[in-house]
Amino acid sequence: MKVVASKEIMLKALRLLDRLAGPVFPGITGLYAAKIFVRPRDTKSRNMSGWELLVTGGSYVAWGKQVALESPTTRKTVLLIHGWESHAGHMSVLADALIAEGFDVVALDAPAHGDAEGSATNAIQFAAALISASTKLGPFYAVVGHSMGGGAAFIALADGLQVEKVVTIASPFLFSDVLHRFAAHIGLPPKAEKSFVDRIEEMTGRSWEETRGDVVAPRVTQPVLVVHDREDKEIPVSDALGLINLLPHGQLLETTGLGHRRILRDRNTAIAIAKWLQE
Repeated sequence: MKVVASKEIMLKALRLLDRLAGPVFPGITGLYAAKIFVRPRDTKSRNMSGWELLVTGGSYVAWGKQVALESPTTRKTVLLIHGWESHAGHMSVLADALIAEGFDVVALDAPAHGDAEGSATNAIQFAAALISASTKLGPFYAVVGHSMGGGAAFIALADGLQVEKVVTIASPFLFSDVLHRFAAHIGLPPKAEKSFVDRIEEMTGRSWEETRGDVVAPRVTQPVLVVHDREDKEIPVSDALGLINLLPHGQLLETTGLGHRRILRDRNTAIAIAKWLQE
């Protein structure tokens, strides 16, 4: 787990740099922060038992789980995408619940995660992976995204992804808020924080204004289930409330005591999502 250790060391170094050099050299500090922000920690140690490898050798990897309850021409397939520093295997509880409801499942290792290539990535590349997977393996009945994956799903919808239903789990309302929370976490001074945000925008090649929840959400015409835990400490439940207020066909499912990541391992939540998709 050398990547994990190196990133922890870099974060400590970054906090020291913020205090000493941030006020004097905001540009350099912001650039260093941006390079660390887009680099996920290693998530390759996992169990993919029961999954079938569908697409490999590129910016994303696709895994499949299928159930032979109906003929392949009538089964519906749900596309799953994980969040930051996660992988397809973390969607297994949800996948099993979907299979029990008669769906086929495709889950992605997003760019620079799991077995996918790369060492740095962003939400725009997550969205591009969803669209590419839809072209190669779709059409998909629904897309379900956790955390950054849910936000990326909205970007993909704006970029042309075609599905009938959408589920977000513990997803951010504004990606810009995620940047500012990270900046606060590492103690970036105001000028260095602006440099950091500008650098991230340069790396993605897209303006964050295009990806804002209050810009994208009103254009999502599909039914959307917004799932969020009231005690999520990484992405506050206020993000879900902001999102649900703007969705033309949104429904909120709140949980309590599951937090940001354990919500994916909760069987009752997974069953509720699967049943909503089947309605």
